[in-house]
Amino acid sequence: MNAVQRFIRSRVLLLTASILIVAMCLSVLVQGQSQAALNRTVDQNSRGLYDVLVQAKADDNGGLMKPEIATGQGGVSFEQLDSIRRLAGTSVAAPISLVSRVTQNLEAPRLEATDYLGFNAGLAGTAGDPSATDPSKWPAAESVLSDTPKKYRLTASAVSSDGHSDQTLFKTMAEGSLGKAKLIEEQVAGGKNVRIAGPAGETGIKFPAPAGGSEHNLFNLSVALPQAPQVSESVVAVDPVSERALLGTAGDFLAPLEKAPPADARNAGAIGRHFESLFTSGIGMDQLKEGPDFLGVKLKYWAPLMSQYQQAKRSGQLTADSQAIPLIVRSGTSLDLKYSVKIEEIDASGKVTKDVGTVTRSLDKDYLPFVSKSPFSLAWPGSKDLSQLMGDTGTFSQGLYNPATWSTNFAAAPKYTDGETAGNGAVDKSATPGEWVTVNRLPDKAANGDAVDQTQRAPVDERSYRDNLETGKKLATPLAMVYGTFDAGQVKNAAGDVNRLPLGGYDPTPFTLTKDASGKDVQNTELKPSLSATGLASQSAGAITDYYGLAAARGFDQNANVIDAVRVRAKVPGSWKQAQPEVEKLANDIRDMGLQATVVAGSAREDAGISVPGYSKDDAGKESPLGTVQQSWVRQNAADAVSGSLTGTNLTLLFITLCGAALLTGASTVSYVRKRRSEAGTLRAMGWTQRKIRSWVLAEFGVGAALLAIAGTVLSLISWNLATAIVSASVVALYVGAALFAAQQLRHREVIDQEPQHDERLIAVDSPLTFANRQLSTNKFNTVSLAVAVGVFGAAVGGLIALLIDIPRAAGASALGGLAAASITLPSIILGVSGVAVGLLLTMVTGRFELQAKRQYLGTLQAMGWNPDMLGQVRFFENAMVGAVALPLGVVGALGIGLLLAPYAALWAAVAGLVAVLCWIPIATKVVR
Repeated sequence: MNAVQRFIRSRVLLLTASILIVAMCLSVLVQGQSQAALNRTVDQNSRGLYDVLVQAKADDNGGLMKPEIATGQGGVSFEQLDSIRRLAGTSVAAPISLVSRVTQNLEAPRLEATDYLGFNAGLAGTAGDPSATDPSKWPAAESVLSDTPKKYRLTASAVSSDGHSDQTLFKTMAEGSLGKAKLIEEQVAGGKNVRIAGPAGETGIKFPAPAGGSEHNLFNLSVALPQAPQVSESVVAVDPVSERALLGTAGDFLAPLEKAPPADARNAGAIGRHFESLFTSGIGMDQLKEGPDFLGVKLKYWAPLMSQYQQAKRSGQLTADSQAIPLIVRSGTSLDLKYSVKIEEIDASGKVTKDVGTVTRSLDKDYLPFVSKSPFSLAWPGSKDLSQLMGDTGTFSQGLYNPATWSTNFAAAPKYTDGETAGNGAVDKSATPGEWVTVNRLPDKAANGDAVDQTQRAPVDERSYRDNLETGKKLATPLAMVYGTFDAGQVKNAAGDVNRLPLGGYDPTPFTLTKDASGKDVQNTELKPSLSATGLASQSAGAITDYYGLAAARGFDQNANVIDAVRVRAKVPGSWKQAQPEVEKLANDIRDMGLQATVVAGSAREDAGISVPGYSKDDAGKESPLGTVQQSWVRQNAADAVSGSLTGTNLTLLFITLCGAALLTGASTVSYVRKRRSEAGTLRAMGWTQRKIRSWVLAEFGVGAALLAIAGTVLSLISWNLATAIVSASVVALYVGAALFAAQQLRHREVIDQEPQHDERLIAVDSPLTFANRQLSTNKFNTVSLAVAVGVFGAAVGGLIALLIDIPRAAGASALGGLAAASITLPSIILGVSGVAVGLLLTMVTGRFELQAKRQYLGTLQAMGWNPDMLGQVRFFENAMVGAVALPLGVVGALGIGLLLAPYAALWAAVAGLVAVLCWIPIATKVVR
């Protein structure tokens, strides 16, 4: 009988080798799928809108890049920008800079109560407006006010919130009587005059200056409310052509900015006079609604431009050097500012007789910086807007009528210092607090020149985390000229998710409060920007302009190094890995210009924890921290780190799974060879030498080794992976080593294991426990072999569990790491479970070598009268004793593997090894029946 026949006849060798080959095939297949999913995930999410970020000087943030790349510090010249664009490897080079901070007085808040008097030809004046309602279809008069004036108390208040706590900015009351208006016809020279007047005895309601009073019109009673707090925004500058090339179709909102006039054609006075001349010479209704054409752009928001121009001219703010700044403004705001009016009906003594209601309005998605009309126009309960009967009056509404104040104070990006680094690579930061900025002030004088009582409201100090910006010598009040709007949310979506790179100020990057000042967890509280826009939290820039606009706002009259950053896309297609050589070459070419070039291809967003000191102060001036906030930064080289780390985890899982199975196969092999000793003795008696006997046995193992080698070679060729070849070679080596060790056990011994024949060596059998102890003691070799197998099983299980637990840490803290970890989690679990199942199966095979003998002595015990419970206890105690011997090996082995491969999960590895051995005991007990 040849070696192949003997190998097949042995069944056990065939079974163990077959199990190992199947395990190799399945494991390599699963690992290959896992690796493919990992590579696909990394490749698809590791190249953002640009590949290289160019700055004059970049902060060292430990491999983390903060989102505020438009810092306002400049440093890059336009000559250097042109040089970057001329490089052969450059596809797009888009500059960006922070311009300044802009503070805007909102239009005076008003409370509108429906007091509609019906159609009157002398007052309506609808002729010529095709959108106006035909006079015959106007509804009958209606009002929410009574014919006889009633006394009311109005309480106006404004509340701002940073998302964590609310702050009441002011609370002001005013009282007076209001009633339904009436039409009065008066005879005047040349005919009759119709006017609107309040009812007899109406006093109106007047809040303290600078607020106005109350007045009746054709549709409403309007009460002027206390002035709202000023609102500040930031402005950034871009090159609209290159910015559109960077963003693709998502940047189409910048198209109007490309048509802005050149620098020498932006004089604010000249542009204002041009629009005044349009109205002097006559302009059609349709043109007014679409917006007058200005160099190919329909200026929809011409009315705020005109009113702000005229106001600035009247107040003397406009000078010969003032420039018009073309802007694309943000649609909506995340500033949390609520304006409320509580309306109460009172009697002569001031006692409340009826709560009419409270009306509230917030700045929201309809708010437009520089142009919004009536952001705080509140409606009396039960009122309706009937002004549309006059036609589309919104087209001609002035909107914000005061020019904004442009300032470079406290406008720069925040600065941070590094803190501790977590196990997954996440780095804690600490914000650097700056000065206090005072907001919520009232103007010194009202519009009519009266002094304003400053005690109406208390100014509010907000902590600034920003520095001042550099300015030029030619500062003059600019005039905002709104060309269009943009949606910050859509821009953020266009920038991507996992591979999102900061665009530079107009893509919002919010802060989320995670821990309060005492260190307690806070449930997902997003911080809101401050009124002054100088705090840590900021929203998208309120407006985008071009670099001529930056020069006008900052007062530069010649080229200066004002570019904060240049986002460069390389002229190379493909994934980050394919593009990496060309991107590195491009970055080196840029570095040769003396600039800082950071390769961001292969980066991913990562949440940074930031501690915020000195956030607020009490009346005594004592400062208090906010706590810890979280913001999305950019982890450089995340793709390399994630790919390398998780590839290593994948291969280690494969190695432990297969090499653990190979070790268990070796243990089975050693135990099995003990059964061949009788054959070896017969052959020895026939004259065979020890060497010939070993060769005879090794030939059988050679068949198994050859099968494993063939399987390993085929798998290595299919996967075309060096790691698979190394793991396959390790499995074959372990199998061959076990075979050689097993063959050594066939050497001739004078003493053969058998039951002792002398009474003094016999163990008294008086219980299932003592019988199990006797059986194991008299078959020490098999007992130790089985215990080693179980211990190896426990250690392998511990190692597998440790690696699975360690996957999130190994993946890192970046979003790419989380996504990649999710992509390999299921295959890794399948690989780990298959490893556990194979290991358990091989230990069962090892335990079955003495199965026939066990069944014989259990049958004998049954014949002696032992009941099934006692026989079950024998089986249990035998396996429990083996488990007790294997337990230290399993736990210590699992702990050692855990410390070597996954230190952060080493204790879990030890626990898993312990549980694996303990679980093996009842499972093995069920094998023998």
